[in-house]
Amino acid sequence: MRTLPSLTALRACEAVARTGSVLAAAAELRVTRPAVSKQIALLEQDLGCALFERTGNRIKPTPAGAVLCDGLKQGFDLISSAVHGVAHLAQNDQRVRVLVCRDFASSWLGARVGAFLVTNPGISVEITAEKNGTFRLEEDFDFRIFYGLQGTHAKGPLAETELCRWIDMPVCTQAFADRFLKVGHSGDIAHLVDANYNVLQEWMQFAGIDFGNRRLRSTLFNESTLPISVAASGGGLAIGDSFLTLPLIQLGELVVPFKVGLISAQTYSLFTAARPAAKAAIHFERWLRNAVAEYQSTVFQELRRHGIDIIDRAHNRAFPNT
Repeated sequence: MRTLPSLTALRACEAVARTGSVLAAAAELRVTRPAVSKQIALLEQDLGCALFERTGNRIKPTPAGAVLCDGLKQGFDLISSAVHGVAHLAQNDQRVRVLVCRDFASSWLGARVGAFLVTNPGISVEITAEKNGTFRLEEDFDFRIFYGLQGTHAKGPLAETELCRWIDMPVCTQAFADRFLKVGHSGDIAHLVDANYNVLQEWMQFAGIDFGNRRLRSTLFNESTLPISVAASGGGLAIGDSFLTLPLIQLGELVVPFKVGLISAQTYSLFTAARPAAKAAIHFERWLRNAVAEYQSTVFQELRRHGIDIIDRAHNRAFPNT
């Protein structure tokens, strides 16, 4: 069992040595100046030696006082660090930080996270949108969500698990399809390309579609949402994934002129740190996976309702659309 002098006296001693003033120490400890002087006197009496030298208005530790105060400073710094660490953990246990690629944040997560907050009162979610693959490893996030072929990201110490795949399909307006894509039409086709993800040739191979001698005139965009927006304004044909395009298909702003969707080779992956997850993070991940699964089920139902066959590239087979 430890036998120590009064903690109040030790705090007063350390504060006087650190501030160089009884008055400053009293202000920091929110007590009177005589109260600090009394604690120092009691501590000196308890230890049997002088701890401070007083010359006029100046006060400084004696050699014995310097040894004691150096140890006290280290001890109180350690206590402070432990207290702040526990407070930080308690605060973070009710907060979830998510770093996510911009497309997934804007097209899906941002519109649905409110449902999580409603069913999990007291938990806050901080969503930071970034360019795909920008991991910001120097920062502390509970989850990172990026797309790509599994295992190809330089992800440092993070663990990667598949969150979901999507369905790629050609999209355009009905007017564009009637004018440029009907059998017998000739001429170039405006192809709107996501520079980060261009799978038209793969889709054509699996779908068995060939434009013959017609040339695709490509325009490159550096964000996945841009070719979809231009396609919805009648500017061309784009390959859109089911997360970005399904709402526009449901609204009739986009159509799928060739009734084939291709399950992606790439995935949205969930990256997590190798540490025990806080309760809030556990609740969020459970909600996220369930919400994605429900959405994927809706995607299949809606595309089948529009007569679109869904090809599983892994098995090179189509799911029936009825």
